[in-house]
Amino acid sequence: MMSPSPKDDSMLMRQKLIHYKSELKNYENQIRQLERALDREKENSLFWKNKHAEAYSINDKDTELEELEKELYQLKNEHSEQAIIIESLKERISRKQPIIEEKVIEKIIEKPVEKIVEKQVKVEVDRFQATDIISYFQHSVLLPTPDEEEMMILGNAVVTNQTSKSLVSPIICLKVKPHENVSLTGKVIDEKEIEDSTIPSSALQWQYAHPKWREKIKQDGEYWIRPTRSAQLAPNQPMRFESFQLLIPKELNSSFVIVEGYFYSEEWKQGIPFLNKIVLTLPTEE
Repeated sequence: MMSPSPKDDSMLMRQKLIHYKSELKNYENQIRQLERALDREKENSLFWKNKHAEAYSINDKDTELEELEKELYQLKNEHSEQAIIIESLKERISRKQPIIEEKVIEKIIEKPVEKIVEKQVKVEVDRFQATDIISYFQHSVLLPTPDEEEMMILGNAVVTNQTSKSLVSPIICLKVKPHENVSLTGKVIDEKEIEDSTIPSSALQWQYAHPKWREKIKQDGEYWIRPTRSAQLAPNQPMRFESFQLLIPKELNSSFVIVEGYFYSEEWKQGIPFLNKIVLTLPTEE
């Protein structure tokens, strides 16, 4: 059997090139038609969503749009395959290579295009700065009535551990200035009184942290307290000394009252000041 001549090979390649160009043109027309149909469906869907938001079945339209998008995606893949085959034919014609039938019309293996998924690697950041410990006051001032002899500041002291480690033996110090004739009260109990207390243990949240706490209050106006049931402050965990009361007499011999806060732990023995202070300016008699 005679093998085809180079001239016959070239003619066969040109015929197949014409055929694939025709197929490519057909795919391009189908893609344009589907794109126009998809645009119309999107416009119709948006119109009916706005006009009949309650009565219109959005799910049906969304499903129809998804089917059109899948069909368009498949046609685009086939279009790409035909383009690759044509480029191969053009290259072989330019080099005048004989065509082996199986290689010319070999179809590209159909497989879904893999979607590139960006892997998000969570990197653990070691956070252990003083700025990662957020401490602050929340407070309000209750002015006295004409019959009352004292005004009151009602407050909360909040500490949040935003470091990546637990803080051991957390302690709060509240310093009142001036401390003469000004008293701070709250849900705090002496450690020696815990066992004898008739208050339910679930309500005992704070105790005095300084062994000579009465002297510290009397001499320095400092209230050292720590949680009764927790020896550590875990990462991202808040600690609250809630509803403490600061009682200030009307006849206080000062034009201001200031409450400062400091946080201490085994890791931060030098203390970290609160982000804000409680400052009350008092009227003075001229």
